[in-house]
Amino acid sequence: MNTRFAVATHILAYLAHSPGQPVSSDVLASSAGTHPVVVRRLMGNLREAGLVQSQRGAGGGTLLARPASEITLLDVFRAAQEKETDLFSVGSTNPNENCDLGRVMQQTLEGVLGNAIDAMRTALAAVTLDQVMQELATRLPEHCPKATG
Repeated sequence: MNTRFAVATHILAYLAHSPGQPVSSDVLASSAGTHPVVVRRLMGNLREAGLVQSQRGAGGGTLLARPASEITLLDVFRAAQEKETDLFSVGSTNPNENCDLGRVMQQTLEGVLGNAIDAMRTALAAVTLDQVMQELATRLPEHCPKATG
């Protein structure tokens, strides 16, 4: 199962929870429970999407590139994907063209599932990282002023 979206959201939430403080990929990986290489690969995607920026040198690390209120979960989803993904792998199937059902199955599923994909994108576009942070705040202990690795 692909965890890129969940890990990318975790990374961005950590950065939003530590505003103005550069965070290393090792710390982010520790918090997300994944390998630093996974985080560094995702950081490249997030940087290309304009969601994060890096500071080099001593005390360097990664910061949000724009306010959490301006980052939607759809932005995160798109950045976390290697390419625009076929969520249901319909395009990856190879049905038998000599079969009446096989000839029309892929097109039928694409039509039916297209509405689900559109609904998912609309739902993700409606939620900002700031809203995720507000939801996280209801679950964080009051004595937890900032994220820790």
